[in-house]
Amino acid sequence: MFDVNDVQILNIMIVAKVKFILQKRSISLLLIFGLLMFQKIGHTQTGLGIKTVVIDPGHGGKDPGAIGVTKTKEKDVVLTVGLLLGKKIKKAFPDIKIIYTRSTDEFIGLAERASKANKAGADLFISLHCNAAGNKQAYGLETWVLGLHKSAASLEVAKKENNAILMEDGHEQTYEDFNPNDPDAYIALAMRQNAFLGLSLNFADLIQKNCIGDLGRKDRGVKQAGFVVLYRATMPSVLVELGFLSNATEEKFLKSKDGQEKLASELFDAFKQYKTNKERVDDVAKGIDPEEITIKKEEQHLADKPVKKEDDKNIEKGIVFKVQIATSSLNLPTKPENFKGMKDVEMQKSGKFFKYFVGDYSNVKTAKERQKEVRELGYDTAFLVAYQDEKKIPVKLAIELSQKK
Repeated sequence: MFDVNDVQILNIMIVAKVKFILQKRSISLLLIFGLLMFQKIGHTQTGLGIKTVVIDPGHGGKDPGAIGVTKTKEKDVVLTVGLLLGKKIKKAFPDIKIIYTRSTDEFIGLAERASKANKAGADLFISLHCNAAGNKQAYGLETWVLGLHKSAASLEVAKKENNAILMEDGHEQTYEDFNPNDPDAYIALAMRQNAFLGLSLNFADLIQKNCIGDLGRKDRGVKQAGFVVLYRATMPSVLVELGFLSNATEEKFLKSKDGQEKLASELFDAFKQYKTNKERVDDVAKGIDPEEITIKKEEQHLADKPVKKEDDKNIEKGIVFKVQIATSSLNLPTKPENFKGMKDVEMQKSGKFFKYFVGDYSNVKTAKERQKEVRELGYDTAFLVAYQDEKKIPVKLAIELSQKK
C-alpha cells in the first residue's frame, strides 16, 4: 500500500530530477506541472483480499484502435473479451464487484478510465488491447506494466496507446502540456514507478504463462512502458495486448468467438491464480499461521496481560520481542508498499513458510505498543514472539526472564 505521504515524497523527487533534466535539455518548465497532474490520487484500496476488479476494454466509439487485415476493429475484440472475462469472474466469485470502464461501443478518455478505478477503490485494473505492426508477420501476446521504457520499441507502443488522448475533448486542459507523440513528455512519466509494480508483474507473468502454455500463443513476454492509463491507476494494473490484428492468421483467431472465449478463459485462470496467491499472503497477514494457531492464542493472551516491571537490562539477557504480522507460502518482498507502508519488515523462512515480523524490542511493553499500532493498520491478529540469544522461546518465559533481576 502507499499513502499521501509517499506520493508527496515521490512528487518532490520527481520535481528535483525533472528540473535537473530540463536544465540539460531546455524543456519547458510547464511540463513539470502538466506531468504532476498525473500524481493526483483518488481513493485507493484499503482492505485485504480482492473485492473490486476493473476491466478496461481499450478504445471505443470514435476510436477504433488497431484495424485488422479484414477490417476487424480492436475496440470490438477487446470489448467482447472484457465482458466475457467479467462474467467468468462474477460467476466464480459472486462477492467480487466487477466494474467495466465501458460495456458498450463508446469513447472513454484515458484519464476517466483510471479515475473510475480509483474512485471505486479497485484492487486490480485490467486493460485489454490488440496490437498492430508494419511487419505483417509479427504475432503473439504480451503484457505490459507501468515502468521505464526498455527500448525504443516500448516507447512506440506506449505512444500509440496514449495517442487516444488527442481524441478527447478538452485534452489540452486535462493533460496540460503532455504530448503523447513527444518523447520528452515521457521523462517524468517513466520515472514514476508504479507503487504496485511487484503485484502488477506477478499478475502479468501469470497471464503470459496461462495464455502461452494453454493456448500456444507466441510469448512476447512481460514488458514495461509509460502507459498513461496505468500511470493514473492507484492499484496493481496490467495492459494486455491480446495479439496482432495486422497478422492475418492471428486476426482470424482474435475475431472468432472461439478465440475470444479461449482468451477470456485463460485471463480468468490467471486472475484466479493471482487471487489465490494474494490471499495466501493476506490470510497470514492477518496473523493466520497453520503451524502456530494454538501457540499464538496462548502467547497473545499472555502478552495482553499488564506487566508490572520492565528491566532495561534485557538486552544483556539476550531477550528480544517482535511482532509477527504475517506468514505465507510465498516469498513476498519486504517493501513498504507490500506491508501498508511499514519500513522495518523482516522475513524469516520456517520450513515451507515465510514469516514476517516488525520491531526488535528489549521489553514487552514497547512490543505491545507496536502490536497495537500494527493491528490498527489492519493486521488485527498480529501477535508477539520472543527470542533469547536468537533462539525462539515462549513469550510467557521471555516475560518472566525479563522481570528477573
